Amino acid sequence: MADFMEDYALWRNLPFPALRRGENLLRAGEKLALIHGDLAVVDEHVTQVILFVDKGVFSPARSDVMGLLEGIISRLERFGEGGTTTERETVDAHYQYAVLLHRIYGAFLRTGAPQPTT
Repeated sequence: MADFMEDYALWRNLPFPALRRGENLLRAGEKLALIHGDLAVVDEHVTQVILFVDKGVFSPARSDVMGLLEGIISRLERFGEGGTTTERETVDAHYQYAVLLHRIYGAFLRTGAPQPTT
């Protein structure tokens, strides 16, 4: 649980990755702005973890948050190939944030799920 709380504290203090106004990076047939928006939606789902940490209420999102994050991570891996240093930094910030959310939400599901009785 210590790793979970460390990741949780990092997430709560980490700003959402920035996308400069008008930035319209396009690679692998996809715009980074679309990935950015999808990450924002998933970030909102992950806020269920706050209620769990603060009040012990386990209420996972109805969406497949882990699947969504895995899709975003995969898209960012493909997107990140090539590009300028500045573009790479932007993509990396989104990638690292998505990986952090994946760790947090995975730990949330494992920790909060009711344990089977034997």
